[in-house]
Amino acid sequence: MTEKFTGIVLRTLKYNDNLMIADIFTASRGRLSFLVPVSRSKSSKARSILFQPLSILSFQSPYKQGKMSRLSDVHPHILYSSIPYDPYKSAIALYLAEFLTRALHEESDSSSVFDFLEYSLQWLDCAKEGYADFHIQFLMHLTRFLGIAPNLEGMTRGYCFDMMAGCFSGTRPLHGNYLTAEQATELFALPACNYGESVALGLNRSKRKELLEVVERYFRLHIPDFPQLKSSEVLKELFD
Repeated sequence: MTEKFTGIVLRTLKYNDNLMIADIFTASRGRLSFLVPVSRSKSSKARSILFQPLSILSFQSPYKQGKMSRLSDVHPHILYSSIPYDPYKSAIALYLAEFLTRALHEESDSSSVFDFLEYSLQWLDCAKEGYADFHIQFLMHLTRFLGIAPNLEGMTRGYCFDMMAGCFSGTRPLHGNYLTAEQATELFALPACNYGESVALGLNRSKRKELLEVVERYFRLHIPDFPQLKSSEVLKELFD
């Protein structure tokens, strides 16, 4: 039976000369992989230009659990007005697509995750300014949906943050994976702000680079086999 889907493209991989595989995070069934016909025809509804990283699509597929099915009736669910054309936003999108590809897996209840992703991406697309810290805020918010959110209840002036335990501590842990009180204050001020409001924190490129490295390390500690991301270095050089 054909099923209707709304989903966010994470990545595409070449399967053969006529097909590619699209990893898509769907609102109803979490992360799934689909077969997509490769066509250069302008009339093709499944042409590859629709499958850019983080594109939000509507489509149909005869979904079968454990098997890849082909897509049909593919069209944009939301058309971006700036992400594909702004070099800064494009770099953010490529980075987040790679990050989400590694962090998101199949979810039985994916609707809340999808709603968060859709809202965040639409905010980035519409933002005229104030999005230099967006990717770090986004990743900090993402921890809540993955069940690895830091415990901030014990946040106390002068305490360090134990990254492995995910909580604050009055003594520095022996394993070395911790943030100083100053680093923790800077990092956790970001998710406390709405998108666009973090500009008041006055972070510069050097500080953003440091905090992004911290966030990536936190994910590597809490998600098995989370790798070093290829797009990290490009993003760390933006937003001076």
